[in-house]
Amino acid sequence: MLDSLLHLLLPNVCAVCNRLLVEGESGFCRSCRAEFDPFALSTEGEGMLRSTIAARFGSSFAFDRGWCSYLFHKNSPLQSALHSMKYGGLFSLGRVFGRELGELVAASGSAEEIDCVVPVPLHPLKKIERTYNQSEVIALPLARRIERPMMGHVLRRKRSTRSQTGLSAGERRVNLEGAFKAVGDVGGMHVLLVDDVVTTGSTMAAASKALLGAGAARISLASVALALKE
Repeated sequence: MLDSLLHLLLPNVCAVCNRLLVEGESGFCRSCRAEFDPFALSTEGEGMLRSTIAARFGSSFAFDRGWCSYLFHKNSPLQSALHSMKYGGLFSLGRVFGRELGELVAASGSAEEIDCVVPVPLHPLKKIERTYNQSEVIALPLARRIERPMMGHVLRRKRSTRSQTGLSAGERRVNLEGAFKAVGDVGGMHVLLVDDVVTTGSTMAAASKALLGAGAARISLASVALALKE
């Protein structure tokens, strides 16, 4: 709570260590950012994302392209930043992460193939409680960077689900079964689905199933971080 108040009063402080930011720093100081674990190449992140999802879903969940900025580690500065973004009210960090993801997608040369950007939705009651959806905050600057519309209205969370934290891969799949419904026109579209963290891929798989069932032609994935079992 004190950290959130500090960031409201002094927005130019590091989201992890609360030190004042200097020119050229955004969201995080250089020292804390140096402890993040970025993928050296976008293809490395995509390869690990494919391996993670294939281990859980085999060939039942096929996606077109995938982008991840960082490898997630427990008790790391990145975990602290993501937690502050998601639960601590520091939604501005989502803009920082979204711009970074946008650069990754743009640099890949695949942005022109994408028709729209869709954030993974929160249940309406959870969004009221949190006041914002961190995936929407991430998706907006990403969409602007690749000059594609963000279509947050086309996917809805039908029911509130338990937090995925602490659940096994199987429990995550059951928890999200039938949780999403496509309510907008995505017929024939190549949809870029955006979330903050991918752990087993269960959320992305459930959301993709709803979009494909509504006629989407292809699904690609983008997330700030990929969390492997440690």
